[in-house]
Formats: sequence, structure tokens, C-alpha cells
Amino acid sequence: MDRKKMKILVVVDTVILVALIIILMTLKGGYEEQAKRTANEQESAYLEQNTQVLVEQWRSIDQYGMAWKLVYSMLSGAKTEAAFKANLAAIEGDKDARFKQISHVYTGAGINDAVQNGIYQKAGLAEGTILVKNEKNVKEVACGKDCVVKFTFAKGKMKSVDYSALVEYNLAKTLKIEKPAEYHFE
Repeated sequence: MDRKKMKILVVVDTVILVALIIILMTLKGGYEEQAKRTANEQESAYLEQNTQVLVEQWRSIDQYGMAWKLVYSMLSGAKTEAAFKANLAAIEGDKDARFKQISHVYTGAGINDAVQNGIYQKAGLAEGTILVKNEKNVKEVACGKDCVVKFTFAKGKMKSVDYSALVEYNLAKTLKIEKPAEYHFE
């Protein structure tokens, strides 16, 4: 009788061990799929965040370049409100020069043409975003993210221009790509 009970116990133990191995292998496959899915979601979110920063950076560089051109043209040429409008229209209308300027910055940073074209397709140029405020005597011009140049006019003539924000503007401090979040597997 003892041998019969031992055989039954060995068979039951073997069946239980095989069942546990099958369950563990099934769970392992499920955990692996969940881990891959979670990793892909976190990677996609990080890439999307970086793309948004690059788009903001692209537009900020465009605004920065246009603002400097406008300041220079207003300080070196006619200092009237009509000249301001004409200079602004000419600068905004010269899309090829604006693209070349941004591309030159990115090429200097070692970013290849394919990546630049991808960013350009997503971001375009900073169309319609340079003239932030256009009140009677004050015109505010965007010079990047959280950067404004103020032109003040009196009776159609330029009274003053405050471009201190443009001089102090640091693109590296305003637009940062954060390190990815730590991987969390749930």
C-alpha cells in the first residue's frame, strides 16, 4: 500500500509541477507583452514631448531672427510707423531667407537635412506670430518663447525701442529637452 500511495504522490507532484511550469511560462509571456507595451507607450510620450520642444525651438529661432532684422532695419533706416509696417511685411515675406537662417543654425548644431525637413514639415515658419500686440502707440514683437521687443511710436514716429529682452534671450535656457522619465513597469 505504501508503494501505491508513493506512486500516486509522485504522479500528483509531477502533474502539479508541470502545471506550475505552464502557468509560470504563460505569466512570463503576459508580463513580457505588458512590459513591451508599457515601454513603447513611455518612449512614444517622450518622443512626442521632444518633438513639441523642437517645434517650439524652430519657431523661436524664426521669431528671434525676424526680431533682430526688424530692430536693425528700424534703427538704421526710416524711423516711422509706416516704415515699421513695411519692414515687418518684407521680413515676414522673405520665407526663403528665414528658412535658410534656421537651417544654418541647425546645420551648425550638427542636425542633418532630413531631420530639419521633418521639423519644418511639422513646425513650418512662425507665420502670424511675430506681431504680438499692435496698439496705438506700442507694437510688441515676439523674439522667441517668452521674449518681446517693444516699439513705441508718437505721432507716427518711433519714440523708443526696447530690445533688452532680445539681447538677453537665451534659447538654451527657455527650451530644454528633459531627460526621459524613469521606466515604470506596472
